[in-house]
Amino acid sequence: MKKWVGIVSLLFLINATAIYSEQSASYVGWGKCATCHSDITDSWQKTPHAKAIESLKKSKQETLPACVKCHVTGYERDGGFIDYELTPEMAGVQCEACHGPGSEHVASPMAKNIVKESGAALCRQCHTEGQDKGFNYDVKVKNVHGK
Repeated sequence: MKKWVGIVSLLFLINATAIYSEQSASYVGWGKCATCHSDITDSWQKTPHAKAIESLKKSKQETLPACVKCHVTGYERDGGFIDYELTPEMAGVQCEACHGPGSEHVASPMAKNIVKESGAALCRQCHTEGQDKGFNYDVKVKNVHGK
């Protein structure tokens, strides 16, 4: 019995550490990513994701939280987009929208502290059937970073 309690306790601690680590990272913005990944950020700047907020401004939906959350990065999260006045640098669908908050990666650039591939489920949070009927992850993902 003691052995199982020890194993369960260890698993809990490992899981709690992972959760805490994920929550402790904050958003830093694509400019910090550009320091090491300029080839990708240069290309990304020409994509619709980089300019996602502009489509909301054209349709006068830039103040609707349900819309804004998919057109900015880190909405209502530590270091993420708050509003256009306070955090205009977090507008657009940036690196961290897919790869997660980057503060820990910036501090210690290791592959294990950043999401490498986020997958279709993450994209489908914004590219819903109602919003983007023709969305095809396998086709679209090839252009996320630009050409």
